[in-house]
Amino acid sequence: MRKYSDSEIELINIQIGCLLRLARLRKGLSQLDLGHQIDSNSTLIGRIERAEGKTGWEKIYMLSKQLGINFNELFELKDKEALIAIVKESLRYEDKLTQEKKKYYTLLITRIELKYKQLP
Repeated sequence: MRKYSDSEIELINIQIGCLLRLARLRKGLSQLDLGHQIDSNSTLIGRIERAEGKTGWEKIYMLSKQLGINFNELFELKDKEALIAIVKESLRYEDKLTQEKKKYYTLLITRIELKYKQLP
């Protein structure tokens, strides 16, 4: 069985958060709205979208179903350009774009680029 590097695992976590965020923004939902739809809260949604900590597959599954995303595709690591394109598209969907959010997106792109450089 293939062993995955820490960088690959972190990139998959980032990708899951980015794809879920983009789908949520496309549907015009807030984190609070989405949290209510899956009987959870906005804090959990934010943590998943920011790839903070580890989240059980069942919550990710519920979110993917609620947002109409193929659960399996969340775990197939995209190439760097595709993942950065997802981040940039999410940025375009943000309706309340604060300086803090702009900084977050900039740092996220930098983080993605760094992690791809660390791949074996």
